[in-house]
Amino acid sequence: MDEGRLTSALDRAERAILRIERTISQPKRLEGRDDELRARVREAVAELDQLIRAAENA
Repeated sequence: MDEGRLTSALDRAERAILRIERTISQPKRLEGRDDELRARVREAVAELDQLIRAAENA
């Protein structure tokens, strides 16, 4: 993976982490919020896994 693609992948990973942090810091508004948070975390972790695999295969 060239440096530009790696930098882009790391930026995407950082944005995913920031989305998780923002979601966690929001006050609970609805009872089903935990399920929504879990879904968002799953999505972010899946994205991070993809980035890691891409970096390993480059």
